[in-house]
Amino acid sequence: MRLELEADLAQLNRIREFVTESATSLGIAPSSFDDLRLAVDEAVTNILTHGYRGPGDIEIELDTAGADLVIRLRDRAMPFDPAHSPLNDPHNSEQGDAPGGFGVYLIRTVMDEVSHRPLDPGNELTMIKRGVVE
Repeated sequence: MRLELEADLAQLNRIREFVTESATSLGIAPSSFDDLRLAVDEAVTNILTHGYRGPGDIEIELDTAGADLVIRLRDRAMPFDPAHSPLNDPHNSEQGDAPGGFGVYLIRTVMDEVSHRPLDPGNELTMIKRGVVE
């Protein structure tokens, strides 16, 4: 299942609905829905707020591979690899009280595998949640 849309924070509700509807159609365990929405929401928010410096688009694809769910996000934004970026751990008190900066940590916490592939131009982020297909 695939959704292409304009890169705009106003689209986040539509994206969350797409993730839920797609996961339901693909037979994903409902107990995983919150993690899936959180990971996609954080990844898309990072693309929209840090990747693009103007108009752009984003493509979201959900599919299964055996008992696993595979989510791919594609954009034409500035290159960024969250799979290997340093983690801001909310449990580390030395990082201060500044809000934000935990999106990559959350994604890597709730998903079983996160990988990045550069595109020309842009990025493809692949996130896998294992054993969630009922």
